[in-house]
Amino acid sequence: MSPTERYQRIARIMDEAYRSYEEGLVALRKRVVEDMRRKVKESGVLDHSRDASTLRPSAAKKRR
Repeated sequence: MSPTERYQRIARIMDEAYRSYEEGLVALRKRVVEDMRRKVKESGVLDHSRDASTLRPSAAKKRR
């Protein structure tokens, strides 16, 4: 096997490994996002009983 063929083989192996790594990261990110959405939905964090307009004046007062 010539040095060029070896280099090409190594490059293909590295490309395959990197592609597999990226696919794994995409799958992990998808699971994390789904888990976070589920946890937020279950905990009711975004279910505010107060009107959103009541939050703005107090935030504005703190900045002054």
